[in-house]
Amino acid sequence: MTKFPNATDGEFVVEIPLQFEKYTDAAMLRLQALYPACHLARQGGGVSVSLSAGFSEDQFRKDVLHVVYREKIYAETLVMRQALVAAVTGR
Repeated sequence: MTKFPNATDGEFVVEIPLQFEKYTDAAMLRLQALYPACHLARQGGGVSVSLSAGFSEDQFRKDVLHVVYREKIYAETLVMRQALVAAVTGR
């Protein structure tokens, strides 16, 4: 587990833009695997985060948004990747 400079304990909400909301649950699962000491929950249009000692709020906010964006890319390109594999393997 990575410890960040300017670390604090606390709770905050990361607002998720509307176009990314449907990817939030999958992203939260990935984040919970990366940061098992943190508690994540859906709250309105965002993710409520309870940090334990050693985590920077700014860095964690960045990580949440990055993982949600990556989940969007994964979901939107899944069909294309499956078609490519099928074409290459002859399935």
